[in-house]
Amino acid sequence: MMFDLTNEVRGFKNEGWEAYRQKLLGIVAERGTEANYQAAARQAYIGLGAALIAAAFERVDATPMEGFDPEAVDEILGLKARHLRSVLLLPLGYRAAERDWLVNLQKVRRPAEQFISYVK
Repeated sequence: MMFDLTNEVRGFKNEGWEAYRQKLLGIVAERGTEANYQAAARQAYIGLGAALIAAAFERVDATPMEGFDPEAVDEILGLKARHLRSVLLLPLGYRAAERDWLVNLQKVRRPAEQFISYVK
């Protein structure tokens, strides 16, 4: 679709661009639906990372989530009709500190030496 939009906006088809498009379409078709889903799901985490950074910059709380029922979310959002599937959720908002009993508790973190490996 993006290739078609680009051709439409520019008013012509670039042969190199079209050859690249055909190559990509061949790769996608050859891999199959599930492999394409897995590849796209991994790509979703790139967007998630960018969204988390942007939320932190704007001082908006964000909590990435995987522990949900993807089939139910897909149904509620009508994703199947758009040939999409949910991979993760990213709730965004502002915490209600006055109702958060954890807000004033000391954070518990492992020492860096217990979870960071240095490769030299």
